[in-house]
Amino acid sequence: MRWLGFCLLATLIVTDSEAQNWHSPHPWRAAAVVDGRDRDYNNEYFLHAFSYRHLLDQPAPLEEGIRGTAGSLTSDRLYMDFRYHQSFVFDNPDQAFTLDIQRSEDFDGSYDRQLVGFRQTLAQRWQLSLQGDVFSDKSLTDIYFGARRLHGQGSWLQLSVVLPNAYFNDKTDSQSELVDEPRTLFAQWHQQHSPRTSTTLSVNHTPNATLDDRIRGDRVSSRQTRIALRHRAQYGDWQWQADLHGERTRRQHQLDENIAQLAFRRDMASLTLAVRYRPHRWQPQVGARYFWLDEDGWFGRELNGNGEVSRQEPMLFGGISLPLSDTQRLAPTVTQRLAPTVYLSRPRVEQTVNSQQWRDRDDDTFVGKLSVPWHITVSKQNGAVLSIVPSMRLHRFAFGGGNVQLHWPL
Repeated sequence: MRWLGFCLLATLIVTDSEAQNWHSPHPWRAAAVVDGRDRDYNNEYFLHAFSYRHLLDQPAPLEEGIRGTAGSLTSDRLYMDFRYHQSFVFDNPDQAFTLDIQRSEDFDGSYDRQLVGFRQTLAQRWQLSLQGDVFSDKSLTDIYFGARRLHGQGSWLQLSVVLPNAYFNDKTDSQSELVDEPRTLFAQWHQQHSPRTSTTLSVNHTPNATLDDRIRGDRVSSRQTRIALRHRAQYGDWQWQADLHGERTRRQHQLDENIAQLAFRRDMASLTLAVRYRPHRWQPQVGARYFWLDEDGWFGRELNGNGEVSRQEPMLFGGISLPLSDTQRLAPTVTQRLAPTVYLSRPRVEQTVNSQQWRDRDDDTFVGKLSVPWHITVSKQNGAVLSIVPSMRLHRFAFGGGNVQLHWPL
């Protein structure tokens, strides 16, 4: 946990643009705790995922609109992070119908959410919300309760409680049971210090929850904490952005075919710092990132095996923005690791598993990538931009995967 401590000390000067959105409620999922991850990360996975991060600020992760990015990780796997978030205001402006559609992935696999709900504003300072991720199988429905206190210009404090699988014990047609029902607590503090300077802190916490899954033959207890901090600031002609992400996950499995309990542990932290010089017509940007992932134990029914995974991945990246026309601009970005101008990295990956689905790894090799985003403004009125991003691997002469992004403020 040394790097997590370092990240916490460094949050005043750094920020991250990871694709998956850490600044929303992230409730407990039965498939995550029972099945676990269904894929074996190769030595390029997190390089690709980072290069597919959202490249444009508008709409911001906390604003309404469409934010979508998708790109090839391998010949048969697609990375996707998509969110459509919009409020439909009633004739009474203090009331609104809300729609929030999400598709993304975390370290346990992919997930989809379709939240529908209602928001009520009180005294222009409080917003109360009720949302649901509703399924035809009522036992799978999640219920979200939220309260947001507005203060200042564009600042707030939000508290939410999520009841995952709220009606599971009453509505399921299986013999499975939630012994200790899950509750996910979400807190977010957003401070708009000035028009160009802001800080956002988000925390997701799921205390001990126990599911007795009779179909999969696994009685699993789990708890998880996720934290994200973003700080953006303008100092003279320099624009700074920094992100910190951290996760702590613990699980205990009691399998039908195993007398002893099997434990699983995950600790993760990432830290990204980027700076852009705005007055120059090319708006050069440079940044650095450190990603750390440490997992060991029984990975779940999907792998049906024990293992140990340790990854430490430092990265350097930089790029410029070249205007082509009023509606297009070409932004070649040379992602770098350990070098100021060329992406260089020797990610240290140590992996040992007792399953034929994943292979043992002991990687310490150079990995690099050149991405060439092509941003096309498709709606000047809304500030909507379509981005087409071909790329090339630098560590071997080969196509580096394609990426498409859409950013449409609403």
